[in-house]
Order: sequence, then structure tokens, then C-alpha cells
Amino acid sequence: MTAASDLHSPISADGRFMALDGLRGVAALVVLILHISSLRHLVFHGYIAVDLFFIMSGFVVAHAYEGRLRAGWSPGAFIRARIVRLWPLYMLGTCIGAAVYAGAINDAGGVIGLGVLFAAAAMMIPTPLDANSQVFTLNPPGWSLFFEMAANIVYAFAASRLSDRALKVVVGLGAAAVLVAFLMAEKGSIGQRGWSLAGGLARIAFGFPLGLLLHRMWIAGRLTLRWPVALIVAAFIAMVVAPDLGRWNGLVDAVAVLFVLPFIVVAAVTARLSPRLQTAAAFVAALSYPLYILHGPFLMVAKMQFGDVPLSEIVAGAASLVAAFVAGRWFDPPARALLGRMLQQRRRAPLTA
Repeated sequence: MTAASDLHSPISADGRFMALDGLRGVAALVVLILHISSLRHLVFHGYIAVDLFFIMSGFVVAHAYEGRLRAGWSPGAFIRARIVRLWPLYMLGTCIGAAVYAGAINDAGGVIGLGVLFAAAAMMIPTPLDANSQVFTLNPPGWSLFFEMAANIVYAFAASRLSDRALKVVVGLGAAAVLVAFLMAEKGSIGQRGWSLAGGLARIAFGFPLGLLLHRMWIAGRLTLRWPVALIVAAFIAMVVAPDLGRWNGLVDAVAVLFVLPFIVVAAVTARLSPRLQTAAAFVAALSYPLYILHGPFLMVAKMQFGDVPLSEIVAGAASLVAAFVAGRWFDPPARALLGRMLQQRRRAPLTA
């Protein structure tokens, strides 16, 4: 493929939307910065990166699978494919988190409790210990994967019958739920703790279906927005670095999620990258999911071992970047291949009495 042809299409030779991929990598870095206590003020609204992930996920999933599902591909096969894609790195992070907590256990009750948390986490079941605790104690970012898998399961069974009109209704209801949830919480950072778990449902109910709808609009040739790549990144950064506005945060976050993020995703879908920018986008995209799902346990290590020492969190964040690169390149591919073979063999195994 020549440079001219690269610039002609926003899609790479292997079918990836390169600007969308690059933006996902930037969003993952924003989430990492948000979770480092001494740097959090730099990206106060960085949590809206998760809403960006949800919209992107709907778009990319539809691009990869909707045609096959409508052609008769079984929901079970689709769900297995999504488990293979998401579960290995998620469980790697969960194992790291379990190891961190295991080091602090000194009685049988703690061992039993950790075992329960680990078993629930392995099945992606939220287990908030109280209203203020993370719903996935061992790997805090797992809350968004729980909602994403739930959305994938619903989509698996609805894709072949989901009309554009019905999808628009779902997006509208999701938008109303986001507005209400954000205004009630006075912020958009909801879903990850026991008290706000229902807020996560509102966020996925808007973001994922919107991504599906945007993909159908793209297929129909109705997405024609053209923004320079620098403007796309700048628009996203401008939202996440906005200051703390107190009780107005909920309204500002709702406007950002409901109106600005969709335009940013559309612009990223249609953006054209030079070969050099495609290389950079591919690099940060490869880091995005490993970094998102592994950084939490690394920061937990720093918090439990050194307390509120700013440098320890920064070092842990840097370590999570290295771990994301290593895991994404040398752990995830063979782990996904192995899990795929195991699920395929289990599906073919004969039932016995």
C-alpha cells in the first residue's frame, strides 16, 4: 500500500480505524494519569475516557461482527470471541491484585474472603464490599469490562433483529439515563463503586448503542465530518483538563458525553493519517487495553506498600506502561490463542451423564 492510498482511507490494510485506535491509546494514558493522586488535578474530568471507550467499543464491535451475526453466526460463538479478546489480560491484572492482597492476609477468614473475591472476579461478577468500595476490588478497572460484557451479551442476541429505529430509541433512553445519573451524582465518575453501580449501566446504555448506530451511519455513507487529527486530540484533551466546577460537574460531563464525544468519535472514524502517524497510532493503540486493565493493580501495590507517597505512584504508573507493552506483545497473543482452543474443545466435548 502506498502513502497516497494510506491517506485516501481512514482504515488500515488490516481493517482498523487508525485515528480511532490512536485516540483510544491517548484515552488510556489519560485514565492512568487520573488514577495517580498527585497528577489527578491535571485531568480532572479524565473519567469521561470510559464513555469514549464505550462508544468506540460499540462501533468497533459492529464493524467486526454485525455482518456475521446478521448472517446467522451464533450468539454463543460471538460471546466466546469477546471472552477470548478481553479475559486474559483482565485476569492477569486480577491475579496481580490478588497477589497484592494475599500479602496482607494473616488469618483463615482473609484467605476465604480473598478466594470469594477472586472467584467472583474470574466470572466478572461485581462484589462491592460496601457502598464506597470498588465493585472489583482486585482489579478496579474491571467494572467497565463487566458492563461491556453485559452489553455484548445483549447485543449477541439482539443484533439480527435490532432495527435502526429501535437502536435510536435505545440511544435516546440511554442519553436520558446518563443525564439523570450525572445530575444526581453531580459528576460523571459513576459506576465503579457500590453506591453508583447503576450509573455504570446508564453510561453503557448510551455509549455502546451509540457506537452501533454510528457504525450503521458510516456504512450508509452518512458520516462526512472532517477534522484534522490534531483538532480531534485537542478537543478530547480540552474536555478532560477542564477544572473542577463543583456542583456543575454533572451537567458539564453530561454535555461532554452526550454531545461532544460523539463528534470526536465520528471525526476519528473519518480522519486520515499519514504513514508516520499511522505507526504512532498503532503503537499507542497496542498499549491501550493492556494499560487500562493492568494499571490499577500496579497502583494498588504502590498504595499498599508506600501509602500516599507521590513518587511511588508515579513509578508504579511508569511500571504499568512497561508491563502493558510486555503483556500486550508477549502474554496476550498466546493466552488468547490458548483460551480460544480451550473454549472450542469444551464446546465440542460430548455431554456425559
